[in-house]
Amino acid sequence: MDDKQLKRAELHLGQADKVMHNIIKSSGPLLLNKTRPAYFHALVHAIINQQLSVKAAASIMKRVLEMQGGRVFSADKINKLSDASLRRCGLSVNKIHYIKTLAKAVLHKELNFRILVRQDDESIRKQLIGYPGIGPWSADIFMMRGMGRTDILPIGDLIIRKSMQYHYSLPDNAPYEDYFAIAERWQPYRTIASYYLWKAFQQRP
Repeated sequence: MDDKQLKRAELHLGQADKVMHNIIKSSGPLLLNKTRPAYFHALVHAIINQQLSVKAAASIMKRVLEMQGGRVFSADKINKLSDASLRRCGLSVNKIHYIKTLAKAVLHKELNFRILVRQDDESIRKQLIGYPGIGPWSADIFMMRGMGRTDILPIGDLIIRKSMQYHYSLPDNAPYEDYFAIAERWQPYRTIASYYLWKAFQQRP
């Protein structure tokens, strides 16, 4: 997303939702990457980040990249690494299985990103969660950060829900339908709203 598209998204969000307008105004501008990572790299990144702190995930990613060589994850290189070597990098047995299953799917052309990117959001989500270790959260994060999709609400993300609870006075036990109902007015820029919710939560008093 370039600067003009971001401004268009911010204008829409601010006009559609007074609370989001205040979040955008108080949070300051987003600093989005202008380039997106390779698709396999982005998907592995999402898996490694599952249930880990940002710092812990970054440390493991660095060790795995050093082990395989190169600056981005490669299906071929990952597939050639032993499970034991990946364990030494800090990956769990389950995550090794998830990542290697994806690597094999890419190498066998079962998972074809060129075909995947031409599909709609729900079709992509449905295909990805068919692989072990990829749930709705990982699929959503991949579509947001790896594919640059602009209308994703990663409702499985705890920080997103906590931020919405804080800003929209939702109870802790609010059903997902309540979050989606609020987010309807953000379409087609729910991804940008989500980035602002993350940022606002980090800046909360």
